Amino acid sequence: METIARRNLVKTAAVAGAAVVAGSVAAAPLAHAAEETASVEELAQKLLAMEERLWDLEAKEAIRYKLSLYPRGLDRQDTSIGLRVFAEDAYIDYGTAPDGSWDWQGTGPEWIDYCTNTIDKGITARGGYYAHEIFNICIEVNGDKAGSEYYGCAPVMTPHDDGTYTWGASVARYNDKWECREGDWVIVERIVTNDFQWKIDGARLGEPYGCAFDESDPSYSALAYGMAEEE
Repeated sequence: METIARRNLVKTAAVAGAAVVAGSVAAAPLAHAAEETASVEELAQKLLAMEERLWDLEAKEAIRYKLSLYPRGLDRQDTSIGLRVFAEDAYIDYGTAPDGSWDWQGTGPEWIDYCTNTIDKGITARGGYYAHEIFNICIEVNGDKAGSEYYGCAPVMTPHDDGTYTWGASVARYNDKWECREGDWVIVERIVTNDFQWKIDGARLGEPYGCAFDESDPSYSALAYGMAEEE
């Protein structure tokens, strides 16, 4: 596992440091030998503690980035972005509505394909609009595994012939289990709860501008500016 490998590297560095100190210990009076040995052990423990904290911080930042890719992939209708979030064998449960109008379970890749190419493209094809938002992110890391909860809101504008819209939105919580596989954090299980939702009829909508559902959208150019060029 990657966490174990990194800890072993830190231990190796500590041992190397101990070897350097050992040379000075051999030449030092015996009264100082025990103190020198203790200081090496303390150094090794501090290095391990720092490594664990660094691993947790890096893991949480990587997971936050992956969580931001999920709504981006859906809003840009780009499956290649959304697929980066889930393991190929990830289990996804978006729940069952009490009235039976909604019931979906499957794999992560299946959900990304269905959501992007059926739900989201269906909305815009009918002249509607939508956006995904995430907030209140909580992450716990345990070695090569992690768990997270965050809130998501997805406003949807459905058009009518009179030029008005039905504005609907729901607030859900995404409860995810993560694993670091070959250095990449991916979701292996997602359970979604729908905490509440609402609809407003007769809403008016200002005409969107400047956005696109392909790589002409300015977000692609902005993010590419911070990426290394492929050789």
